[in-house]
This record gives sequence, C-alpha cells and structure tokens, in this order.
Amino acid sequence: MEKWRRVTTGWAWALVLAACLGCGARVAGQAISAGAEVIGIVRDAGSGEPVVGARVDLISPGGFSAPTQFTNTNGEFHFNYIKDGEYRLSVRKIEYKDTQVGISVSAGRSSNVQVEIHREDSDSNEGSATESIPAEKISAHELQAPQKARDDYGKGKGLMDKKDYSGAIAEFQKAVEAYPDFYEAYAKMGVAQYMAGQGEQARQSLQKSIDLSGGKYPDAVFDMADLLNDVGDYPDADPLAQRVITLDSGSWRGYFERARALLGMKKYAEAEQNAQKCVELNAQYKEAYIVLTNIHIGMHEYPEVLKDIDAYLKLDSTSRASEQMRATRAQVAKAIANEQPKPNR
Repeated sequence: MEKWRRVTTGWAWALVLAACLGCGARVAGQAISAGAEVIGIVRDAGSGEPVVGARVDLISPGGFSAPTQFTNTNGEFHFNYIKDGEYRLSVRKIEYKDTQVGISVSAGRSSNVQVEIHREDSDSNEGSATESIPAEKISAHELQAPQKARDDYGKGKGLMDKKDYSGAIAEFQKAVEAYPDFYEAYAKMGVAQYMAGQGEQARQSLQKSIDLSGGKYPDAVFDMADLLNDVGDYPDADPLAQRVITLDSGSWRGYFERARALLGMKKYAEAEQNAQKCVELNAQYKEAYIVLTNIHIGMHEYPEVLKDIDAYLKLDSTSRASEQMRATRAQVAKAIANEQPKPNR
C-alpha cells in the first residue's frame, strides 16, 4: 500500500520451505494426526487492536512447519490437524518486531493463544529505500476540493509519514467531511486504518473511494487488491488487480498484485506471466522476486528458484528477509544436488 507499506519484505509472502519441496527432500514424519488445532489472535501491544495480515508460522523443533497463515480482518489465525508436541509460533508483520512464542499442542484438543507484537522503533532504517515508489501526483479532482479539505488531507499524509496513523485517520476524516467526494482522502484513510489494525474500516474506506471514483482511481483499486491479498482473499483480489492493469497497462503494481493473487490460488503459469511482466516494468522491485521464488517452488522449477533468489539478493543483501532467502537458496541447492545421478565407479 504505497510507500507506507512497500518498504520492507519482512511482512510479505510466505517463502515455501525447501524442506517441503518434494525434489528428493522428503520431510520425515510430516504426516499429522487429525484433531489438534491451534487458534489464536495477534494484537498490537500498544493499542490492543487486532493486527491484520500478519504472517504466522507454526514451527516444530525439527524446523518443519504447517502451511503459513495470515491473520484475517479480526487479527485471527487458525491451524488445523496438528500433531501433538512443542512448537514455536513465529509472527511477522511490516513495521513490527518479529515475535516468537512457545506453545504446546495436545492431540484432540484446541490450543488457544494470544500474541502481542511491538512496533519497530521509528528511527529504524531497514528497508527505508523507496526508489521504486512512483512520486505522488496531485490530480485535477483533488484540486477541486475546498482549501480546508486539502489542508486536512495534507496534514494526514504528513502524519502517515511519521507513522502516526491514528492522527492521520482523524485528519482524513476532517477532509472527507469538508469534501464528501474526496475519494483520494478516503483511499489514504483506508491505508492508515489498515496500518492501525482496523481491517474492516480500511476495507469500507477503500470501497468508498472506489465507488466515488467510479472505479477509476488506481490507488484505491490497487490498495484494496493489496489488502485482500494480505488476508488471503485471492479470488476477490484478482479482478481488482486486473482493473489496475486496465486503468494503466504500464502499472507494475497491477501485475504484481495479480501475480500474488494467482499464486495464492495456485495458478502458477498465469502467476509467473504476471510476475515476469512486473519485473519487466520495474526490475528494481525486489518483492517481485519473492513472488517469483514462490511461484517456481510451486511449479517445481528449482533452478529458476535459484535465479530468482540471486536476483533478489543483488537488490537486498542485508535485511532479515535476505537471510531467509539465503537459507532457502541453500536448501534448494542441496535438494537439487541430491537429485543428481551419482557417477558410476
């Protein structure tokens, strides 16, 4: 969601573990018994509000995990059919510190857990580069707004830059009260609400922006697609991403969100086409290579996975995400080597 979210890859899309690839790297004991489940909610430690779109991994002592989950609009997640034992629950979200908690799972029972995550320090420099984000332009429609509405809108954007999302929401609310047709302000308010953990309100604000603009304001359509992808609503995200492309065929953002949605629906061939188009339009957008990595893992094209990761590491070699990418690369390379025929002696 614009520059307030597109600054790191730590929150992003689950890297499929190489241990689960199936190219000779079989996971012993991966089969799980029915009955056990883990139900939980992720909250902001400061406000107590649910956190939407947080990545949640359930990891066993052996390092193998259940399929990654993302928290829904109520901050909830749910793992089914888990073997009994001790696990680590890992939670990641952009602008929050990575959090891990230990839990015990008993077969035939539900384990309920509540996780509080803390925001990163505001002076953190990780992922601060925004060179891939297009400069925001003032539209003719925005210029039609009364001066007070534009002033409130500008204050809201300034507060978003400072990560004061509650303050930004209040300013955007003033802007739309002064100018009810201010769909740009509704879109920004939706982003701020999403960042504040107000998933349902964010969805309503973005939909209001889409409705007021007749579906012709690309930022609102893109942000709604982004939100839906974050919470795993891929079937609804896909047509919105297509709409972004229709509005601007040169928009790498539309192809990127479409690739995410198609990946989520396991339509790998189409996802690959859209991710490659995103890279053609913006080769510096490192998150696209994470999506390509997951697509090629899903397609079992492991040499391509190595290329995707290498391309990513040329753009990012120091973040936490880069460490995970290196670890994934090592696992994939090992799996490929194990599949090579042994020379006859």
